[in-house]
Amino acid sequence: MKKYFNLRSIMIAVSILLCLVGTSALGYLHLTQPTASAIEKKAKKTKEAKEQDIEKSTPETKKPRIKSPEAKQAVLDADRETMNEYGLVYDYANKGLVEVVQDFLAESEIDPSQVAFTYRNAITGEQFAMNDLQPMTGGSTYKLPLNMLVVDEVAKGKLNLTDRFDITNTYYEYVGEHDNYVAAFDGAMSIPDMQRYSLVYSENTPAYALADRLGGMEQARKLFSRYGQSRSPEVKTFSEDNKTTTDYYIHVLEYLWNHQEKYADLLELIGESFPGEYYKKFLPDLVIQQKPGYVAEALNVDAIVRESTPYMVAIYTAGLGGTTPESSEISGVGLYQLGQLAYVINEWHRVNMNE
Repeated sequence: MKKYFNLRSIMIAVSILLCLVGTSALGYLHLTQPTASAIEKKAKKTKEAKEQDIEKSTPETKKPRIKSPEAKQAVLDADRETMNEYGLVYDYANKGLVEVVQDFLAESEIDPSQVAFTYRNAITGEQFAMNDLQPMTGGSTYKLPLNMLVVDEVAKGKLNLTDRFDITNTYYEYVGEHDNYVAAFDGAMSIPDMQRYSLVYSENTPAYALADRLGGMEQARKLFSRYGQSRSPEVKTFSEDNKTTTDYYIHVLEYLWNHQEKYADLLELIGESFPGEYYKKFLPDLVIQQKPGYVAEALNVDAIVRESTPYMVAIYTAGLGGTTPESSEISGVGLYQLGQLAYVINEWHRVNMNE
């Protein structure tokens, strides 16, 4: 009887202990395990976080500009008188930019190999090009990225805009030009003076003086890739013999466009350059910021054009107006043809891209 009592007591005690442990375990699980609603909330947050990550990592895409036939026709009707006056009537509404340019070249008896260009819509990012990887003689167009490099050094505090720098020993291409600058500026120029005379008037002596601030022209050429590189296997930026591609230069213009506040002074200067000539010749009512360049057979212009939808364009040519590598003077005929080409590109843009 005593053994039975003891056994019974032990069994009761164990049962009570098991009940207590079970209750505690259930309580613990209830307190520590998330409810269904908590699980749903956590899953929702995780999903939202993943969606946000995907959204952040997906590059922003811009839709190409598509205008209705009626909208295109309205522009053509408004511009018809000017087109007829200039004799530059083409199928702007129904052909691509390269096709329209080729029609102009054929009518003007200019071989397509003489012209390279790249056009880029500043808003949509649409880009069209012809012979864009073909090395072309750059002329003075290198002076814009050169000036940008100097602005970069000023921004870093390595140069300032008030010091005057000796130019008496600066490299020169034409001794007469060099001597005139030395005399006019008493042998020293400030960076703002160098910028103005190298961009507005495209003079060589102030450009070489700017290059000296960077360690010389050879060192400056090594830095031009800061603004991008061409896909050309031959010329990535500017070669030692001053060859470049429109594929490179459109990167320069895009960089300039994307950093307008930093390079505001340069934009103002190239806006002043060569009024009524180059890209401005047949487009007198537009704000055009341009850097022309010519030498020997080359006649070029790089521009930011402030249409209602702005765009950038790099145009490099060879032999317009019958010029050759031995030519020493700019061709009036070539300059006129370059202006016509600028009008054709701009009119295509107005018809197809302007809002």
